[in-house]
Amino acid sequence: YCFCTPERLAEVRAAQQDRKESSRYDRHCRDLDRAEAQRRIAAGEGHVVRLAVPLDGETTFHDRLRGPVTFQNQTIDDQVLIKSDGFPTYHFASVVDDHLMEITHVCRAEEWITSTPKHVLLYEAFGWEIPEFIHMPLLRNPDRSKISKRKNPTSLSWYRDEGYLPEALLNFLGLMGYSMPDGRQVFSLREMIESFSWDRVNTGGPIFDMEKLRWLNGEYIRAMDAAEFVEQIRRADQVPAEAPRDKLLAMA
Repeated sequence: YCFCTPERLAEVRAAQQDRKESSRYDRHCRDLDRAEAQRRIAAGEGHVVRLAVPLDGETTFHDRLRGPVTFQNQTIDDQVLIKSDGFPTYHFASVVDDHLMEITHVCRAEEWITSTPKHVLLYEAFGWEIPEFIHMPLLRNPDRSKISKRKNPTSLSWYRDEGYLPEALLNFLGLMGYSMPDGRQVFSLREMIESFSWDRVNTGGPIFDMEKLRWLNGEYIRAMDAAEFVEQIRRADQVPAEAPRDKLLAMA
């Protein structure tokens, strides 16, 4: 149990920053007597529940793409598990939820690597089987900056409204950090599933190249027959509903 107030924690962080240290909880309440903690809780004092990270040693997990990843325990923060309002934090809830749902593989972005040792420690504390972790590379802009909602269209509806076909977008995303065994650029989702291997996933940040997406979209459009093309643009609301089908076919 931790009874540190937000004001005290802010002072601790400020002092650590002044010393140019990483900001983390200073374990002020870690050795608090359990009976004393229960007395303070009964008195209505605000508190949180933290993860008691081992003070020495290291925590290692296996990443499917990167192999063994090791963190020194002294660098892992005593993460809050239960907030002062009684609700669990993401770290606590996600581990419990994944276990109850019998998740065997956790596939997520590489920015979660530093959180994984906290999750591993929770699995070990509960005595639960640890799932396999797969941390995927982040998509990058051509200037190598990270894709973000502020700078990039990330809504699927935007791509639909711009005329990009679902098959082309799936194909394009399949090329992000992955390559087919025969090197081809155009393939269906089914073909990717049938030939997929984690060994062919590249951990380098793949470039989200809109020019390549436009090229792929064109390949899929040109492969359509006229009737299929007309149905696609009708479904995408690219033409008025009352437009005669025979005229659209002639134009296609």
